[in-house]
Amino acid sequence: MKPHLAISCGDPAGISYEVVLRSLLPGHQAARLVLFGHWPTFAALQRQFPSDDVPEIELVDRPTRTARNVVQFVSSDGPDGPIDGPGLDNANAQLEALQAATDAVLDGTCDALVTAPVCKSEIARIQPDFVGHTEYLAQRCALETDDVTMVFASDNLTVGLVATHVPFRDIPATLTPKNLHRTLKHIVQITRALRDVALPHIGVAALNPHAGEDCLLGLEEHDILTPFCRAFDDLNDIQIFGPIPADTLFRDALAGKYHGVIAAYHDQAMIPLKLTGTGATVNITAGLPFVRTSPDHGVARDIARTGRADPRGMQGAIATALRLIPRP
Repeated sequence: MKPHLAISCGDPAGISYEVVLRSLLPGHQAARLVLFGHWPTFAALQRQFPSDDVPEIELVDRPTRTARNVVQFVSSDGPDGPIDGPGLDNANAQLEALQAATDAVLDGTCDALVTAPVCKSEIARIQPDFVGHTEYLAQRCALETDDVTMVFASDNLTVGLVATHVPFRDIPATLTPKNLHRTLKHIVQITRALRDVALPHIGVAALNPHAGEDCLLGLEEHDILTPFCRAFDDLNDIQIFGPIPADTLFRDALAGKYHGVIAAYHDQAMIPLKLTGTGATVNITAGLPFVRTSPDHGVARDIARTGRADPRGMQGAIATALRLIPRP
């Protein structure tokens, strides 16, 4: 039987619903899809962008592991018409969809979770501690944020982040042996699963310019990163290189020298990723008790409902989730 994917539709006022709509046919061919979102918004989008390639959609109160060859849609509460701007209706629709989709994976109705982009600041209006999917899902699974890793995978680059959504001033405090080991564990798992390599070569990015320049520009490389890398010298199932200045490391990784990269913080990873593969890079939350993927882009409200949204990120997120689901 095909695996069941829970898909939360994200921000009704952005491009999220459109990229979900345009990903239904390829996703449906490989999996049973269960969508969670605001039905009047999705139905209005279907009318605006009619297509013969959209499979049959059945509106249901709760998802089931049905054998029917349809896409199930579980609607969140909200107005009878489409939500096309910010406000409480928007925030509630995003959060309710994410909650219900997560419930469906946690209770075993669905096998993996794919999340369309959300507007974090909108959700934070009703749930002030919300800073992103990664942290939310860790909390729902009774995990600490430091137990999971944000991993990004494109055709030519796989990167695990030590720190995720934290202010820049707090980044050095996140660079601990525990967080480094967690990130390494997860980047090796994802690299092996997606790149089919038995002996992953992992490059570790320095925090400071020029890898600290012999402690002239910072001590994190000498005190933390170098001892971490040297601790794996005797292992025969992975090879670790670093710490390496980030500008050099990402250039060499893109050239194929490394299978995976450990980045110290969010923008250190995202700049090269988006320069080389924006729209086709997949965000993976490693360390959860289930598979979760997402496109790498945001809600892009400026092009919503114009037909210009690129669905490749959502299609890649669905395809990657299917590759990562454990096979019996």
